[in-house]
Amino acid sequence: PGQVDIIRVLPPSSSSGTDTLVLLASSHHQWFKLRGADAFAAVGPAASIYSLNLGPWLIAALATGALGAACLYFLAAQRGRPRVAGARLLLALGVVGLALPVVEAWRPLVGYAYPWHGPRLLMLLLLHLAAAILLPAYLARRFGVAVPKTARIAYLATLLALAAFVPSFDGRGAALLLLSLLTSTYVLLRARGEPDERWPILTLVVAGALAVPLAGGIFLDGPYFLFLAVLMGFLLIRHAAQLRMLDHHNAQLRGERARLSLQLLQRGIQPHWLMNTLTGLQELIEQAPMRASRMVESLAEQFDRLRESSTRPSVPLDEELALCRNHLDIVGLALDRHIGFEVEGEHNGLWLPPGVLHAQVENALTHAGAGACAEHPFRLRIQREGDRWMLELRSARGTAPHRGQGTGTRYIEASLAATCPENWRFEQGPDGNDWYGRMELTCAS
Repeated sequence: PGQVDIIRVLPPSSSSGTDTLVLLASSHHQWFKLRGADAFAAVGPAASIYSLNLGPWLIAALATGALGAACLYFLAAQRGRPRVAGARLLLALGVVGLALPVVEAWRPLVGYAYPWHGPRLLMLLLLHLAAAILLPAYLARRFGVAVPKTARIAYLATLLALAAFVPSFDGRGAALLLLSLLTSTYVLLRARGEPDERWPILTLVVAGALAVPLAGGIFLDGPYFLFLAVLMGFLLIRHAAQLRMLDHHNAQLRGERARLSLQLLQRGIQPHWLMNTLTGLQELIEQAPMRASRMVESLAEQFDRLRESSTRPSVPLDEELALCRNHLDIVGLALDRHIGFEVEGEHNGLWLPPGVLHAQVENALTHAGAGACAEHPFRLRIQREGDRWMLELRSARGTAPHRGQGTGTRYIEASLAATCPENWRFEQGPDGNDWYGRMELTCAS
């Protein structure tokens, strides 16, 4: 067999008699067997024949260029930044969107030998299938919609059934697209929050779903690909804009954290606390020289730890625990009572923003009192579920009415938000005779 599409220049018609055009078709095929095939012949001036092949693809070429520019903008915005939810899925969707017109245009713009026709159709079907999987998957990940495993399996099985059993090739592509758009609509309706982001996407998806039955085919040289390019381009640009907004927000959080960190560091060595400690140290020098010597060493070590940790974005949990225990040693030496700090659970590889546990220890000492903390030791419980860490610190409750509303709490929240954007939670409050502070975060290791 020869080329799948052939253009022949016919000799001039004779002045007398009737011209006969004979077409010879072959049933030859290789490993890929087509269920059905169409053949047509067009006769006309050369200009009309060539314009018929190339004209509609100008729209597709412009749409492809716009989609490619959106992909480049997305990659530029993503470079050097932490990935946000759905970034890889969206990038894969953009790659599929760029590959579809290339494979579709292979036949009319370049041409190929007939044995390649079947593999090309299979590639197109696989790209349609990939797009049908990636679009709702990205939207579910982007807007935090939980999809049960059984629903995901059922959706994939339905897609495979459509790809295998719908009679015509064009019908398969249309069915895959329609099911993907309907599923995406359902995902967007289930999502909560970010209405300014969701509603424009929902409008595009619903418009596409309504247009599929009226399109009369989903060839990429028609409105179908124009719609896909608009939808994918919009998703890429909005995702990139979200990254830039997140950068701005994180910069504000880092500034707030730096300010609160300075306040906390100043509070840790404020003259009132330092004066009380030095007064207690003077008494210890006269009454218990050995304890006084230990307090001097602990004070020097505490100031070194505070200075070092305040300059780092995160520290190992062991260093944070050492800071807390050293602080409790100083208070315990002045009080002549041991203040315990117990840890339950494995924490290998766990890193935290500096000072988030130390701030809770200081709050407990301030609001509950050192005596109550000595009778009711600190207890830290660590749990891990997958990539999510949970830390619960329990201490003496105390009677202060405004506990949990001061600089320490704001520092903890700002530090977690700057280190783990959108992947943290902190809550605290009374629980019987305890005061608990619970942190959950997914970027701690």
